[in-house]
Amino acid sequence: MGKTKEDELTWANVDTGDPEEMKRFRELEARRAGERIRKSVKKLQEAGIMDDDGRPSKNALPPDMEPDSDTDL
Repeated sequence: MGKTKEDELTWANVDTGDPEEMKRFRELEARRAGERIRKSVKKLQEAGIMDDDGRPSKNALPPDMEPDSDTDL
């Protein structure tokens, strides 16, 4: 098993030849990804782009970008 502490594992220092360390690294990356996703969802909700159910807000687009808009380029 590698010597790197779990919270310090990154692609720069993970021992890719050590199956146990790679397993810990993949689990850690999955947790980190989940945290990034939750943070992004919260930001979108706070900006009014996404509702609490994860659907786009009705006012997510400016009026000229709505599907029924007569505006075109």
